[in-house]
Amino acid sequence: MAEIEKGLEGVVIGKSAITFIDGLHGILRYRGIDIKELAKNSSYEEVSYLLWNGRLPTKTQLSKFAKDLSRQRSLSPAVVQVLKSLPRNSDPMEVARTAVSYVAAFPRKKSETFERANHRKAVQLASSLSTIVSTYDRVRRGQRPLRPDSKLGHAANFLYLRTGRKPSREFERAYDTICMLYADHEMNASTFAGCVTVSTLADLGGGVTSAIATLAGPLHGGSNQRVMEMLEKIGSADKIEKFVDDELAAGRRIMGFGHRIYKNFDPRALILKEVADRLTRESKSRKWFDMAEKIEDYVWEKKNLRPNIEFYAAVTLNALGIPKDLMPSVFACNRIVGWIAHIFEQYADNRLMRPLTEYVGPEEQHYVPLSQRS
Repeated sequence: MAEIEKGLEGVVIGKSAITFIDGLHGILRYRGIDIKELAKNSSYEEVSYLLWNGRLPTKTQLSKFAKDLSRQRSLSPAVVQVLKSLPRNSDPMEVARTAVSYVAAFPRKKSETFERANHRKAVQLASSLSTIVSTYDRVRRGQRPLRPDSKLGHAANFLYLRTGRKPSREFERAYDTICMLYADHEMNASTFAGCVTVSTLADLGGGVTSAIATLAGPLHGGSNQRVMEMLEKIGSADKIEKFVDDELAAGRRIMGFGHRIYKNFDPRALILKEVADRLTRESKSRKWFDMAEKIEDYVWEKKNLRPNIEFYAAVTLNALGIPKDLMPSVFACNRIVGWIAHIFEQYADNRLMRPLTEYVGPEEQHYVPLSQRS
């Protein structure tokens, strides 16, 4: 039996042309393009096209793609009714999982092939998941759902659909940057779950539903929420060192630090630190950025650990007015295009995933009748 790697750490399960990561040198590339270039120059729509098609779009292609997404952004009355029927204290990630499964459950048309139906669902789910999350946030606050604005893109619409106010250019760009940074990250747990699901030739909706369910686990997608909870628990800069010392002494992790892949620094965290810095200047949210910087310095001094994407994502999302418990679903709203890219790659070169386990139970035994058992 081969050596067992718990958590499949370091195990290569296939080949992919989508995302390249060099954890030692802190490099992340989508289809060969460095994430720093994309964050500076691109948009979520353009990055989505790149991930799905393997190349940057022309102006005409990008315009058509953006229009296709825009046409699918609105929710049907039936989906809105599903959101209204759920308890107002439901976990937003569980709401997202339920709504996506519902949207994907509508059968394909008689003339649609399996492949064409999956492509339709890809655009539909990638477009509407942000609307699902923002609409549920309004519903649970007792507010009337809004219709997406066709003149706004992915990032601006999410912010608008929560508040009813069109965001400033600064807010839109900050959120668009988060969207791009969350878009993909190779074969993480949720992406793997989606690929395992579709390796059975389940439909794309089933794969995305599996991915959301996996992302909802606290070891994967909830770190941004827990970072913000940690900052609020600490409360002020003068309490940082005692908090960190106490957590480390108790053997607990400091939320938002360390990464299984990145051994030195997470390039996404460096980008978001700059975004958070700009966004919080002259604002009430500056307190959280200043605290985050001090925590970063102290954790480096004590443990030689650098922050991951979630650390400054929490500060940025908080400055944008996103509630803590909605932060994990923001991850899902944007990672969905990466999931879909990997799902299509799995379909294109598919083999049913069926790993093995090493049996460590008892040797052969015989059945004992119930009357003879003590």
